[in-house]
Amino acid sequence: MIATGGVAAKQAGEVFDRDAWAAEVVTRGLDPDEVVYPFDASPEMIAWAEKVIKATSGPGPRDRLSRLQHAMFEGGTFDFSYDNARTLTAERAFTEGSGNCMSFTALFVAMSRSIGIPTFLMAVRREPEVARDDGLVIINRHVVAAYRSSGRVAVFDFYLSSASPFVSGSVIDDVRASAMYHANIGGAAIREKDLDTALRNLEIATTLAPDWAAGWVNLGVALAHLGDVDGAFTAYRRALGIDPGNSSALNNMSFLYAIQGRKSESRVALRAAAQRTDSPFTLLAMADLEMLQGNNSEAQRYLKRARRWDPKEPEVYDGLARLAKRLDHSRRVEKYLGKAKRLREAAAGHR
Repeated sequence: MIATGGVAAKQAGEVFDRDAWAAEVVTRGLDPDEVVYPFDASPEMIAWAEKVIKATSGPGPRDRLSRLQHAMFEGGTFDFSYDNARTLTAERAFTEGSGNCMSFTALFVAMSRSIGIPTFLMAVRREPEVARDDGLVIINRHVVAAYRSSGRVAVFDFYLSSASPFVSGSVIDDVRASAMYHANIGGAAIREKDLDTALRNLEIATTLAPDWAAGWVNLGVALAHLGDVDGAFTAYRRALGIDPGNSSALNNMSFLYAIQGRKSESRVALRAAAQRTDSPFTLLAMADLEMLQGNNSEAQRYLKRARRWDPKEPEVYDGLARLAKRLDHSRRVEKYLGKAKRLREAAAGHR
């Protein structure tokens, strides 16, 4: 439950204030009244936090934060119930006594800020939690609370279901925190088959954080369930543009390709997902996405990169053949398929 460590300090442009948050939300084309700010503190929360801090013997902010964290889970203080499926604001987590790691972390951040200690959220590098819904992968990320002092950061973990370690993290400012909140709500709504709620929340998430791949993956899942397969592929394309080896986006693409009977594209996306990083198969998957969007010149660029990366991979020439077929170049189709066949035969002969 409790963890401390050191990570990099704040980067430029981060927003850690409600008024600054509202102004930034407006610049991104959204009404702050339609976006959830997860760190508001009620008078009851502030009074409770102040009472806890009065009982703290240590004078430093870290001592007070540790006391606040312990007090949240001391017997008889709160009857907190961990529920991984519930993403709540700080106020609701305090009132209802339940929630997931983001809910408890938001509560901790809200109360610590209310007593003058500027904490914030941090995403830690740990395997993300994923869930499948009708074959598609929904992503949940783990967050912790953090406090910065002298250029270093101490973290406070509220992940109650696992003690798995983490080694580094990235700062989440208040705008991205709202994006994560809406993405979590959207993911839960997908599982509950409330697709209108899912779509609305995931559109907010990707508008607030257009450079966050997980938000685009979950938006793709919602669109796929709504029957907008082209929109889903576009969302996965955005995710891969941010994170080329995103295995969840690639797995979801593979699933949709398979439903469409596009076995070659499905196989490529699945192999790219298995690599879990930038690879020839990731480049091939990106090329297939570009072809799907009608961006043939961009697809050709990815295919050329894949061939330079591994000129002896048959799948590369299968991809070139798919592009040639789209361009109505029948001779090139035969040429590339022949090359793929010869490479496979040569590989089989060396086994």
